[in-house]
Amino acid sequence: MATTIEQPSRDADRTRAAILFAAQQIFAEKGFAEAGVRDITALAGVNPSLVSRYFGGKLKLFEAALDAALDPRLMTNLPKENFGKLIVARFADEDDRVSPLPMMFRAAGDSEARAITARLLRDRVFEPLQIWFGGEIAAVKAARFMMVSLGFFAYRDQLPLAEFAGPVEPSLRAWLESEFQAIVDD
Repeated sequence: MATTIEQPSRDADRTRAAILFAAQQIFAEKGFAEAGVRDITALAGVNPSLVSRYFGGKLKLFEAALDAALDPRLMTNLPKENFGKLIVARFADEDDRVSPLPMMFRAAGDSEARAITARLLRDRVFEPLQIWFGGEIAAVKAARFMMVSLGFFAYRDQLPLAEFAGPVEPSLRAWLESEFQAIVDD
């Protein structure tokens, strides 16, 4: 029977991914200021020195964790014809991803983390959406999209309203679908 030897790069990739996922969870739960490298590495099951090795420190780890959570393809890979229905399904139906919103909200108390958040929101969400929308009012459409989606996630995740717990109430879901579609169609 042949024995497979793990490649060191695969172990490094796995370790880096474990740290990144643990960081997303801890930064979302505790915020940047309260999150400790030891909390993150304990959850990841790795030595704390590996944060410096792979990320260069807590601030760079925060940046990498938020960057990984902000995937513009979740929005821009959807067809424009039924964007409203598809984006609400993507936002409202549970998945295994860590929401970037708690990380962003809880970073506001630290000036460096807040600056990283603002830059990543512009670079990873606003600008790709603006390009995807296209046209003369692309920036306005991107801003409208961000406002509506921020409201949804704020009231679902941060300041929970009963209407957002579990499946979104059908008439509210229809309204959200219509609002998102109107952003694309205007």
